[in-house]
Amino acid sequence: MNAFLKGTAGVLKWAGLALLAAIVLLVVGSVVVPPLTRGFTDRWGATDAEAAEKLPGDEWVKEPQQSATRAITIDASAGLVNQLVRQQGYKRAGWHGWDWFYDATGSGSFVDGHYSTRVVPELQDITVGDKVFINPAVSYLVAIDEKPSVFALYSGGDASGRSLDASESAQATAASTSWVWVAKPLGPNRTRLILRIRGDMRGQGAFVAWLFDNPLDFGGALFANKTLNGIKATAEALVAIR
Repeated sequence: MNAFLKGTAGVLKWAGLALLAAIVLLVVGSVVVPPLTRGFTDRWGATDAEAAEKLPGDEWVKEPQQSATRAITIDASAGLVNQLVRQQGYKRAGWHGWDWFYDATGSGSFVDGHYSTRVVPELQDITVGDKVFINPAVSYLVAIDEKPSVFALYSGGDASGRSLDASESAQATAASTSWVWVAKPLGPNRTRLILRIRGDMRGQGAFVAWLFDNPLDFGGALFANKTLNGIKATAEALVAIR
């Protein structure tokens, strides 16, 4: 009996220590890491000039709570890069990232069963006013579609919860977010892909705003970087087999 009690106490002790360690990691990951790394992760791969440059769609979120500019150089044409960008999404071609995460969170169902490593012709027929879903509940409106240079998404809402398009962005008091993809040709087969994300969730309350500006900001940076690198790998692989 004493041995059983001692064994149980030992298990509970280690379980308690594991729980404490998990809490410490959670606190460090959500409170300490984002502010310390933001100066790097919010401009991952971008030059000073790119981070400071005014891009289409900046006006949609006038005083952003969060603004990030990330970039990558791709050895492929701007047209090909734009095609890969415009076909992304839930129940579309995926996000060139960690498929296991999207599958586990119910935001996958990609047309190829994983993020597409090809140009999907039936997904290229998308234009201003269409919706791109992130998951079954969240979507963005296509606000700019200027092939092959700019593809921009916007999501906003007013105090009543009504969804707004980019032309009504000045009325966005509850939340607003923009994703702007810019493919700049550096030559016939070389492109600079810039992704700017701006957002403001302060209308959703202090806790949601904190989540958006801390753990979600850091997590979003990791996923954005993974997506940019996935687009690069996919585009360059397609060029190699053509």
